[in-house]
Amino acid sequence: MSRLRGKTGVRVRDYVMLKILDMLYREPMHGYKVMKQLESSFGVRFGPSILYPVLRKLREMGFVVASEVSMGARRVIVYEITQDGREFLERNRSSLEAFEKRLARVKECGLIELMKRLREVLMNIDKLSSEDVEKLKKAISRFLEETQSLGVLA
Repeated sequence: MSRLRGKTGVRVRDYVMLKILDMLYREPMHGYKVMKQLESSFGVRFGPSILYPVLRKLREMGFVVASEVSMGARRVIVYEITQDGREFLERNRSSLEAFEKRLARVKECGLIELMKRLREVLMNIDKLSSEDVEKLKKAISRFLEETQSLGVLA
């Protein structure tokens, strides 16, 4: 994987990998700090079940090394970018910047909050009263009508 694929077929995971490399380019850090900075950047939580497999993949690719260090009374794993990781990041910097620009627009429009709210509705749909279901249907209908006029949707 020397370059990311074009616009179609690029997964968010690819950008998460690039973002992690970019963060580690700036400073070595432990997993929890990586997790918190990703959450700040993306606006959504990346739990350990998502983060650590990505870090493991970056290690397997030779883009990151990990070492155990003492932080007070605790021992933590600190991740650091390698030279291969720096070169990969630089080759793909324009892809990361394009994604970050798109993500900023997503945040600006409130789409992340919308997705969080939709997830909450989906998880609790069986708890809605008939009246609330009707309100939801009307709201979704209005949203669909409004977005249809944007000109970029099929």
